Amino acid sequence: MFFIKLLSFFPFWILYALCELTAFLAYYVFRYRRSVVSANVSRAFPDKTAKERSRIEVQFYRQFLQVLAEFWKSYSFKKEDWKQRMPITNPELVLSYLERGIPVVLVSGHTANWEWPAHSVRQQLGYPLEFLYKPVKNRRFDKIMLTLRTKHGGIAVPKDNAVREIIKRRKQPRLIGIIGDQLPSMGTEKHWLDFLNRETAFYKGAERIATMANYAVFYGDTERVSPGRYKLTFRQIAEPPYEKGQEGIIADYVSKLQASIHRDPSAYLWSHKRWKYTKKEEETALATSSS
Repeated sequence: MFFIKLLSFFPFWILYALCELTAFLAYYVFRYRRSVVSANVSRAFPDKTAKERSRIEVQFYRQFLQVLAEFWKSYSFKKEDWKQRMPITNPELVLSYLERGIPVVLVSGHTANWEWPAHSVRQQLGYPLEFLYKPVKNRRFDKIMLTLRTKHGGIAVPKDNAVREIIKRRKQPRLIGIIGDQLPSMGTEKHWLDFLNRETAFYKGAERIATMANYAVFYGDTERVSPGRYKLTFRQIAEPPYEKGQEGIIADYVSKLQASIHRDPSAYLWSHKRWKYTKKEEETALATSSS
């Protein structure tokens, strides 16, 4: 943590210079997940030329390293920094629910900067924000990440206990932040939807929480304006009351997330091994394990 705290006081221009060097090494020398990135980009954009896809890949490495540097830099941010670095274009939409005592599920994805929105929302709206997270096996790394992610007031809720913990406080006006494009484990409840030109699994968590507790749902659309500067726009997905068994929330989220990716392709997390199995492979594996 000492090293990260120290980095947070470096000016942006130094951090970005280090990012440029690291991105060059990662792409050209160490070839960090080059095959994964290339395969994901090619599958998502079959109509683009090889040159266009290569440009997306190179720019992705630059922006990915910038996100990491910005994450570390924000450790020393104050409230005014969040207002300047990630202003919210339409806070009144979400506040209109919170001020009436209705909690809000805020779903986002790994686009632009996926670490800053939760901090910025918490600081600018002034309401508690809980975020779902999946603990990693490396306890030291997990502790560092939690320290960074809770530095500005966020409350971490382990994914496995999320529904129970959230329902406990169902009447408390607050935000529940969910990054909804992570790969679900085999055997978990999920939706299979078309996403970036392939059948893709998505957790039902945001939909279940919202419909069970009667929460409003918004998509947090983060757009990069320039290095170190973004803007966050709330896009409404659903509001209570809900019908029993109502679906469509995740499908709407996926549609909005895909629009964000097409707006700025290099800003998505292409190094993520998102498509590890197909629906058919899951069905086969579960049938084999139960026989």
